Amino acid sequence: MALKYVLLTLLNRDPQSGYEIVKTFESAVGYFWSASHQQVYRELSALTDKKLVRFVSVKQGDKPDKKIYSTTATGKRALHGWLETPVRETPAKDLLLVKLLNLDEENLELMLSELDQLIEKCTERQKIYQDIESRYYPPKIRKQLTVSDLPLYLALRKGLTGLESYLNWLNEARREISKRKVPIN
Repeated sequence: MALKYVLLTLLNRDPQSGYEIVKTFESAVGYFWSASHQQVYRELSALTDKKLVRFVSVKQGDKPDKKIYSTTATGKRALHGWLETPVRETPAKDLLLVKLLNLDEENLELMLSELDQLIEKCTERQKIYQDIESRYYPPKIRKQLTVSDLPLYLALRKGLTGLESYLNWLNEARREISKRKVPIN
């Protein structure tokens, strides 16, 4: 259901091919939403059937025709109606916390190892996000962002601040668990 509105949003901003939308999911939108190639194309087909988007075929020489999708007036009305609906808080599902509920003396090392792996992965992702921010959003550029450019920067910042918070918690959890570790003689 929500993928529908992500696609309507992207196409409302700029008509795109399915390939371009998938690439957007792999980069900019990937900070806060994921969708597979198959999900994108399946939803584009459904949106076309419901007349929320339309496409024009563009010839590409020796390649198959490319479809450029755009939002219809009906799609814009649907998007506007969705924008007027308050966002519900997403229910939390955190498998790491479930694993922590199983913490005991026998699996301390296993949990510490998993925390170390998560800390490493999050640190790598944090570096990627920081690189994107410094490359594309230095202070001078941030001051000049238009209203339509601001959402991608804010999504990046949410990703960064969320990672910082998560990393702080992971490190705290690791410290607390390590304190309970019984020294081996």
